[in-house]
This record gives sequence, C-alpha cells and structure tokens, in this order.
Amino acid sequence: MSAAPDKAQSSKTSVIQIYLNNTQITSSSGAPSLLNGTIMLPLDGLYISGATVNYNERTKMISIANMFTKGSMKVGNRNATVNGKAVVYSEGPRQINKQLYLPLRFVNDAIGGSLNWNAESRAAVISYPEFVGDGKISNDAYFLNGVSGTIYKRDTAGVVHSLGVSTAKLESGYIGNTKITFVKITEDTDLVTIQNSSGEPLINLTVINLFVKKGVILRQSTGLYWQFSPEDLKTYNGNAVMNDGHSIRLIAPDASVKESWNISKLAGEPDVSYSIEAIGENYLIARSSQEGLLTLIDTETKQAILLYKEFGINPSDMQGFKYDGINFTGNGKTKSELQFQFTNKYTTKTVFTYELGAQ
Repeated sequence: MSAAPDKAQSSKTSVIQIYLNNTQITSSSGAPSLLNGTIMLPLDGLYISGATVNYNERTKMISIANMFTKGSMKVGNRNATVNGKAVVYSEGPRQINKQLYLPLRFVNDAIGGSLNWNAESRAAVISYPEFVGDGKISNDAYFLNGVSGTIYKRDTAGVVHSLGVSTAKLESGYIGNTKITFVKITEDTDLVTIQNSSGEPLINLTVINLFVKKGVILRQSTGLYWQFSPEDLKTYNGNAVMNDGHSIRLIAPDASVKESWNISKLAGEPDVSYSIEAIGENYLIARSSQEGLLTLIDTETKQAILLYKEFGINPSDMQGFKYDGINFTGNGKTKSELQFQFTNKYTTKTVFTYELGAQ
C-alpha cells in the first residue's frame, strides 16, 4: 500500500503500528518502515497466529501460507506468486538497517487478509482468517476459523469440507488458545467440542458443543466457566450429551432431543454452572464450577446430595481449589448402588457407596 513520505521512516516521524486481528506486531529486530511509500515489515521474528512464515536462506525465497492462501516472494524482486497468480508489488523484500524487510501488502495477500491504513494514527490493521485445530494437517479431524466461526472437517481421504458458520467466533488474541476434539455418535454423526481459553491469565473458558450430522451443524450449545475445566460426559446410551453449564440435553442420532434436565435448578443453585460427569437410570452426577464439589441428583425424587457431606469428608482433607477429590467409579452389584472414590490431599484413596432410594 502507499503512504508518504517517499523514503524510509526517520526517527523523528511517529512510528507505524501494525495489527493482525487487533493484536499488535512487535519485533526486537526492528520497527515497521516506509520505503518509497510502501510499508515494510521486518521478517525476523515475524509471527502470524495460525499461519506459517518461512525463509529459505539458499534460494532467498520468502513463503507465507494460511490454510487456503499462500504466497512466495524472492529477496530483491518485486514479483511474487500469490495463490498461483503472478503479482507485482511496489517494493520487494530487501535489507533495511541490516535487517530483512518485506512489503506488508504481500503479507496481507498471502494470509488472505483485508488491509486498512489509518494515515492519522499511522496504523495498519489486517483482518484475516485465523485457523486452529488438528484438521489443518490431520485427516479425520476438525478445524475452525476463529474469526468467522466457520468450522471445517478434513475427511479420511484428506479432503476439506466446510460445515458452515458456528457460534465459535472467538476473542481476538486468544484464538490460538483453542482445542478441538470430537466423539463419534454414529458413522455419520459427531459431537464436536471446542474449548477456548481467554482473559489473563487464561481464566475464562468457553466450551462450545456442535452436533454434526452428515457434514451439517444441527445443534449447538455454549458453556462459560471461570477458573474451571469441565470434564463433561460426551455420550450416554448412544446419544450425544450436550451441556451449556445449566441445561443437559440427550441428543439422539437423528438430532432430536431425547431428554433434558436443568441441572443447576435440580442442584438448588440456579446461577451456578455445572459439568456433567455421569448419567444413569434415575440419577445425574454433576460438579459445581463454583467450588468443584460433586453432587448426586436423584432424578426420581428430585433430591440433590452434596457428596462430601454425605460421606462425612472433612473439607481440609480435600485436594484443593475447585476439586474435592471425589469421582464416580460406576455401579455396584445393582443399578441403584453407586460407587465413588475419594482421593485426599495425601493421595490416600477411600471407597464410598451410595444406595439410591435408601433414604
């Protein structure tokens, strides 16, 4: 792009600021410069979240790629190749103050961005698709454009398919802190989980579940947690388990809602979010995100049992912050006999049994 003056920026001129998806680029190797009206960016230390930047010292070729876009440009040459097409820029990569610089416009084009220049503030802002997830390179896996929310799947043959736009439009600067996993419900149906951490120091967790059938997003849920990482059950009796922190839904393979519960209300804490760790005949087992305490809910009697109190566990013996050390281990001799294991702060384990309907 063009801007005055027609020479490299002087120390008396206000510095140029470069932003990628609202995150400012900084480099210890040098500041952005103007060269003959072209904004130039130092190559050394250049990091573009979700994209790759490579420099071949032998061939003097700079390559930048971002999933669906790519570009290459040789040092000292204004000609470049971007997405298979020849492009001529006003300047080519060159040495400035003993550092290798490249034109910002080329960077923008190679990552599929949209470049805006504010002459008054001397700020260049590039908005570009930022991709995260194993499906960027691995088969049979998902990936996401965290800017637009568009979700993709790379199938077992390596072909990429767009599934459409999800609610996963993530906060700029934190898109890289995203983990995407999935479980199969049927041969053509997946439950996809997107976990994104944000805030400082990454204390906010957003969990988005997508029910995907035949490459189409049919249902979504979003849960918000603070300093708490839910270990949600994902399937039960062939159904997907979707949790927004308050409402639990069993989604059948045909995408219909088979059953649902408002677990926060059942636990007697309507404003508190919960993870769901087990579902069974006449019971739910959930963990409070506020204190990490495990709660048993008898869905027949609508009774909520705080297990550490039920088992007479001293809170001072618990492991620590937002985790009480109690885990459900399965049924006993009958479906109504529920077994739990408590691991205290000294890693000593104790087994407890609870009988549904006994009280």
